[in-house]
Amino acid sequence: MFEQVCFHMSLYTERTKITDQPHSVHLAYDESFVEFYCAATSDESTPINLSWFRVGSSRPVVGRSGRVNVTISDDGTTLSFAVRANDTEGWAMLTGQYECRATNGYSSEVANFDVSIEPPPSPLYPHTTPRSNLVYLLSLLPLNLRGLI
Repeated sequence: MFEQVCFHMSLYTERTKITDQPHSVHLAYDESFVEFYCAATSDESTPINLSWFRVGSSRPVVGRSGRVNVTISDDGTTLSFAVRANDTEGWAMLTGQYECRATNGYSSEVANFDVSIEPPPSPLYPHTTPRSNLVYLLSLLPLNLRGLI
C-alpha cells in the first residue's frame, strides 16, 4: 500500500537590510546635478525592490524631464536630480526629505535623507559697501540734482 511521508520544510527569509544609504546634501545655489545611491541585501532567493519616495507622499518618485530632470536607474539603486545652473526655483521644487525604501515582500527597511539648497547671495550692485552704494545711487541722479544733495 501507500506509505504516507510527512516532512516539514522551514522557509526562512532574511530581513531586508539597507547596506548603502543615501546621504543628505546641502547644495550651493549654482549646482546643477546631484545623485543618491541606495543598496540593500536579503537572501539570494528573494528579490529586493528599491523605491524612492518624498517623505509624506504615498506615491513613489518617478523619472521625469523638463525644468527639473529626475532619473532613476533601471535597477532602482540610483536617484538623480538635474537642474539648470543657478535655477534656485528648480531646486526649491526638489528640496525636502526623501527616503529609499527597500523591500523583499516579507520585510522592508527605509533610509531617509534631506535635500536642501543654499540661497543665492543677495543681488549684487556694482558697489557693495554702504558708502559706495550711496555713491552709485547718487550717480543715477540727473546732473542738475547732484549738487543739491
